[in-house]
Amino acid sequence: MRHEYCLHCDAETVERHTESGRVRCRCTTCGQTADRSLIVDTALRMWHETAGVFVRDPSGRFLFFNRIAFPYALTIPAGHVEHGESPQVSAARELQEETGLRAVSLSPIATEPIDGDQCRRGADGHVWHTFLTTVGTEPPVALDEGEGDAYKWLTLAEAVEHDLTFAARHLIDHHADRLMR
Repeated sequence: MRHEYCLHCDAETVERHTESGRVRCRCTTCGQTADRSLIVDTALRMWHETAGVFVRDPSGRFLFFNRIAFPYALTIPAGHVEHGESPQVSAARELQEETGLRAVSLSPIATEPIDGDQCRRGADGHVWHTFLTTVGTEPPVALDEGEGDAYKWLTLAEAVEHDLTFAARHLIDHHADRLMR
């Protein structure tokens, strides 16, 4: 299935025509003409960019919470990298938005594509920018009610015994040693 949207008004009323030997897109709703449109084609795999943070306490436990929006499982604080934002800024923003915690420092762990990491916005995979931050004591966590509930501090060995999001499990499986340094 394919949908085509106007870049000016978001209407799904784009018609293609040839103008001076070039294919152009004209919106019949707003009347604007552009060189391109936004095409959503379910036959194509969609990828997003995500930044996430593993929060480690002095005893080697990590902060996880239960997602209440798809994908439903335990996860780490994470979210999409917004336009114009660096992955590190996105990671710090998502950490604060989702948990109320502020990172003193973020250490890069990995940047990698994770195929099969689906999200509620339709992506089939994400390029993950993963960071680690440490806390001195178990800080008060204030979960965003729209993101998740039931936070818990778990060792990585304990975490893999739970239902984890695809990406959280992948990141632990491939980077546990770096997360424990």
